[in-house]
Amino acid sequence: MEVIADYKKELAKAAKQMILIHRIDTLAKLILRTIVKILKIEHASLILYDRNRDAYVAYSSSGKIGLKIPKGLIRISKDNPIIRYFIENRMKNLNYDYILSRQISSLSDPLYKEIKEQLFLYNAQACIPGFFRDKIIFTLFLGKKENGTDFTPDELEFMSALSSDVVMAIQNAWLFQDLNDQLYKNNRLFLQTALALSSAIEAKDPYTRGHAERVTYYSLAIAEELKSSKYTPHEEKKLLESLRISSLLHDIGKIGIPEYILNKNDFLNEEELKQIHRHPLIGANILSKIDEFQEPILGVKYHHERHDGLGYPEGLKGEEIPLIARVIAVADTFDAITTNRPYRQATTKDKAAILIEKEKNKQFHPIIVDAFLSAYKKNKL
Repeated sequence: MEVIADYKKELAKAAKQMILIHRIDTLAKLILRTIVKILKIEHASLILYDRNRDAYVAYSSSGKIGLKIPKGLIRISKDNPIIRYFIENRMKNLNYDYILSRQISSLSDPLYKEIKEQLFLYNAQACIPGFFRDKIIFTLFLGKKENGTDFTPDELEFMSALSSDVVMAIQNAWLFQDLNDQLYKNNRLFLQTALALSSAIEAKDPYTRGHAERVTYYSLAIAEELKSSKYTPHEEKKLLESLRISSLLHDIGKIGIPEYILNKNDFLNEEELKQIHRHPLIGANILSKIDEFQEPILGVKYHHERHDGLGYPEGLKGEEIPLIARVIAVADTFDAITTNRPYRQATTKDKAAILIEKEKNKQFHPIIVDAFLSAYKKNKL
């Protein structure tokens, strides 16, 4: 059992690293190199969906045999028997998370015969899919183990679980590729990509569906009440643009938090809370690769700081906390306590407003609370 724990630990570590990688080439090499090393297999290949070709291609490979497969040489249509097998089972809610060569070797069904031919082609002992909703993003082919033994159920189940993290990392890399392209083409598409990134969080954390959009709406409503002679019209417009992006992406770091924590139907324990408290820094690291996000990063990184200095990740207090982070903190809390969660029922907006007012000069900056209350009394929230 200690050996199993070791490889799980190493693969989980790789999963955390890959969410910060925005190049598909680098990402594929990292995960395959780790799998080959930890599971001690001869080779592994990643067959990835190519959005431009609308087909699957051999995007990367690793290991003694895998290194001989040139990138993009092998192309798989969407009608491939392996792709068809996983999708059909998904539609039937069978949720088979892998194909194992030895289990289908004696089956005579025509589809299994085709699948056996595909596994032979890739010299693979197992095949694991990566689904994003109902669409296959990749298939992972695993070669023989170096010691000649079969894959254990525990190894295959863990690899299937790991595939969801690989999917999110690939989706994240695609979104950032799109973002960089769009920044050069049309600034209007900038916001649409931010929306796509926020939806990636919701795909992993269904209990926060719509949360980013509501926090954005509340944040902008609060900001409208913060009329200040301190800013020129141009500076105010820029501030609102940064606030819009930052509030949409304030929880982007949750992509790097294990799903079992995000979807837990109970209060989190101390260790799980430590994991959750990492998401502002993870989010800031993800967005730091894009120059245009330097201002919005402040809201992502510091929206869980408190006015009294008891927040995280850095324990900032008062005016040390960036303005957009102070605004998002109030908007985020307002939406959180007025939305149903697995472990508690939502409170009314009136009660939520009272709770936020009680936290004035404690959790929240007094000026932001006043702006929030002003917007609330005007029925803007």
